[in-house]
Amino acid sequence: MIIEEGVSTTMVEETDSKTINFLYKYKNYDNTDKEISESVTIPFKGCQEEIVSLIMNKMDPMMRYLDADIPLNKELSEFLAIENQKFYDERDELLLQKICNNEIDVETIVKDTEKLYKEELIQFADRVGPSDEEIFAQSFHRLFRLDSSSLDVILAKEKEHAKAIADMVNQMDKEVDTLNVRQQEEMESIINQLDISTTSEDVNNLLAQQYAMQNYIRKRYESELEAKRGHQKNEYREWITSQVSKIFLPSPQASLQLGNLSSMYISQMPSMEESFTIHLGSQLKHMHNIRILSADVTDLCSPLHSDENLNGLNMALGLYSSSLCGVVVLTPSVQAEANKNIVKNSNMSTEFHFDQIDKQLEQIEADAKELNGSNSSSPTKSSLKLKTGDFFITRHSNLSQSHVIFHLISDEPFNSPSEINSRHPVILGLRNILKTASRHDVTTLTIPALLRHEMSEDMTVQWCMRRAELVFKCAKGFMIESASWGGAELSTLQLLLPHDISEELFTTLAGMVPHVFRVTNPKIFVDGK
Repeated sequence: MIIEEGVSTTMVEETDSKTINFLYKYKNYDNTDKEISESVTIPFKGCQEEIVSLIMNKMDPMMRYLDADIPLNKELSEFLAIENQKFYDERDELLLQKICNNEIDVETIVKDTEKLYKEELIQFADRVGPSDEEIFAQSFHRLFRLDSSSLDVILAKEKEHAKAIADMVNQMDKEVDTLNVRQQEEMESIINQLDISTTSEDVNNLLAQQYAMQNYIRKRYESELEAKRGHQKNEYREWITSQVSKIFLPSPQASLQLGNLSSMYISQMPSMEESFTIHLGSQLKHMHNIRILSADVTDLCSPLHSDENLNGLNMALGLYSSSLCGVVVLTPSVQAEANKNIVKNSNMSTEFHFDQIDKQLEQIEADAKELNGSNSSSPTKSSLKLKTGDFFITRHSNLSQSHVIFHLISDEPFNSPSEINSRHPVILGLRNILKTASRHDVTTLTIPALLRHEMSEDMTVQWCMRRAELVFKCAKGFMIESASWGGAELSTLQLLLPHDISEELFTTLAGMVPHVFRVTNPKIFVDGK
C-alpha cells in the first residue's frame, strides 16, 4: 500500500489551511490493484473516522468483511501526522522570516493577546464590581422571591407606569387620526379645484406640508415618550434597589403565599387548543408537553398590563429563572425589522429590565453591519442583508406570554405557498432556534406549525396536512437531538396554527400530533390478567 500527496494550488503564505489529496493504493479482494483519492484539509482537525468511512464507501463491499479499514486507518493516521507537522513547520518558518524582516509588529500582537486573555479568562480579567444592570437584576430577583408582601406593590407600580405610557400612545394615535381626516378633506378639496384655481404644484406643496405636520407630531410625542420612559425606568430601578435593604426572611406562611400567587396567572385563552404528553429519547426518556393551538401570534406578545386578567406575576417570576418563554415569529424582511404590531405592543409600556425594542433592533442592526463588514472584502458594504433561515432575538419583560422572541426570516410569498423539505433554510433555522433556546433556559417555545401566521385561499387541506406533518416530524427530531446539546430541557412545545383556521382543519391537524409524536397512552390492567 502506497500513499502519495497531491498539493493544491493554494499557498500556505496566503491562507491558514490547504487542501491535499490522500491517494490510497491497495489490493482488492480479487488481488487486483486499486487506488482511491480523497481530499483532506490540512491542518486536519476533524474526525479521522469520517475520512476512513468515505474511502471505505468507495471500495467494494467485500472489503469490509476483510477488515480493510484497519490498515487504512493506520496509514491515514501516519499521513495526517506527517502533513500536519509539515504544515506547521512551514507556517512557523514564514512567521520567523517576517519577524526577522520587521514585517510583523510584535508589540501589537502582544497587546492584542493580553486583551484577549483579559476578556476571555477570568483569572486575567480586571477586577471590577458589578454593573448597575447586574445590581438591579439581583435586587429584583431577591425582592420578588423572598418578600412576597412586595409583590402586589411592584405589580401595581408597573401597571401605573404602563397606563401612563399607554395613555400617551393612545393620545398620539388619536391626534394623528384626527389630523389625517382633516388633511384628507383638504386634499380632496384642492384636487376638486385642480386646473380651475389650483395646479399640480399646489397639490405637491400641500402634500409636503401635510407630511411635515404628521412627522412633527410623531417626533414630538416620541420625544416625550422617550423622556417619560427614561424617567420611569430610573425611578423604578432606584425604588427596587432601595427595597432590598428592607427584605426579611419570609415565614412559611409567606412562602406558601408566594406559591399560591404563582398559580394565579390566567393566560389569554386561544380559540381552539389541545394538549398532549409525550416521552422522547432513545435510551433515557424525557417527558414533554405538546400543545397545539389556534391564535394570532400577536396575542402571545400582547402588552402585559392591557388585560385585567394578566397581572404580570407569572412573567415576572420567570424573568430571572431557568424557565423562560419564547415565541418564533416569522418576518419576510431581509433587514432586522420586527413585526410592527409586536413593536407597538412592546412600546405600550416602559421596558424596565432591558432596552426598548427600538433600541434593541438598532443595536442588532449595528452589530450585524459590523460583522457583515468584517466578513466582506468590499469596504463600502455597510448594509445588513439577512438570508432565509437567519433569525435575530429580542428580549422582553412587558409582554404577556413572551420573554424572548425569535424573529425568523422567511421568504415564502403569502399568496403562493410552496413545497419545502427538511433541508429548507427555514426548517434549519427552527433547529438553530431550538438549539439556542436549549442553551439559554427557554423551556417553553411556540413555533408556527404551518410556517405561516395567516391562512390564504391557496392553502388547501392537503397542503396544510403535508406542511404540518413536515414541521411536526422535524420538531420531534430536533427535540430528540437536543438531549445531546447539554442545555435546558424543552418542557413545553406549542404548535401555533393561524387564528383564522377552520375548526375542521384544526381538528384534522390536531389528530396528527399523537401519530407523529407517539403520545403516551395509559395501560389498563384487568384483574386476573
